[in-house]
Amino acid sequence: MGFVLMKKIGIITHYDVHNHGALLQLTALTRVLAMHGVEAKALRFDKNYDFMGHALKAKYDVSIKSLGIYLRYLKDKGFGCTKYNYQKRKTLNRFKVSAGIIGDYYSESPLLDAVIVGSDEVFALHTGPTPVFFGHCLPTDNVFSYAGSFGPTTYADICNFHSTAFVKSGIEAMKYVTVRDANSASVVRQLIDNEPPIVVDPVLLYGYKKEISEMGSPSYKNYLLVYAYDNRMNSKEEVDAIRKYASSRGLKTLSPGFYHDWCDYNVNVDPITLLSYFKNAEEVLTDTFHGSVMSLITGAKLAVKTRESNHFKLRNLLLEYGLEDRIFQAWEDLDSVMSPNIDYDRVNVEIERRRADSMIHLDKMLQMI
Repeated sequence: MGFVLMKKIGIITHYDVHNHGALLQLTALTRVLAMHGVEAKALRFDKNYDFMGHALKAKYDVSIKSLGIYLRYLKDKGFGCTKYNYQKRKTLNRFKVSAGIIGDYYSESPLLDAVIVGSDEVFALHTGPTPVFFGHCLPTDNVFSYAGSFGPTTYADICNFHSTAFVKSGIEAMKYVTVRDANSASVVRQLIDNEPPIVVDPVLLYGYKKEISEMGSPSYKNYLLVYAYDNRMNSKEEVDAIRKYASSRGLKTLSPGFYHDWCDYNVNVDPITLLSYFKNAEEVLTDTFHGSVMSLITGAKLAVKTRESNHFKLRNLLLEYGLEDRIFQAWEDLDSVMSPNIDYDRVNVEIERRRADSMIHLDKMLQMI
């Protein structure tokens, strides 16, 4: 009796970042592809940081040159934050090993059937020009993009970085391009005069339904979940507003995944366990894309604080599900935005519709291999 060999696909994404959302979307894409008989893992590569300035590059080049940067980090962030992030790095590394989502270095993977670039802000240029993000020099001609995003990078930015030919040639050579948001679709249209389909982030595509249904409840109860990067929601204005709001609701503040010394609880968890904290939160306050996505798939009651750097991205996401009224920019509006309940029956219908449409595009990619 014969058997069919599984196809092998490499994924180019942000695999080595200090971020639960990035690992959730990578894990989700590998699991969706596994359901299609595909073995998929992230390919390792070296990221380019040239546009951040020569001095700052030392932060990402762990050597004696980076010692000063990390000593300043310890001084600025304090021992508590430094210790938390050290433990977080260990937690995320253990998760990557146990989930089996990291593969070989890209130039040492010659037996791949295809490479998928994405999801997340793989096309963003603000750190520097990383060739593999645009399909250059990969070990196969079967290169696709699933839910790739330019993030804050606009077409004008690409021109200002003198990177038009670099970006255009890569996108143009891909066999099938899909993007995650309207800005990215606009950039692709201006680059290659083609309208790419907009698909859902892999976290929404996969949904983690089984994992969410089987997970237990955290030991913490009656909490407002705060999901924001370490360097955000720390000003006196923000902290006072959040504490006052939580107190008015009789809630403790809990931050899983990022450290905020003013929160009642800071919890270090792996990316999938993190979903249980969203599921069991009384309310969720976030200013991140994947914080919003995790709220959607767990049915959390949320309010989303947008900033100049992410307003377009977050509004685009929430608008897709009729939840743009969950956005606020002034802290005095937090109560009025959070108070109304969310009709998740309606939201889930739209999630399923977009999930099915996105799966069609992923199926088309796989049929081309």
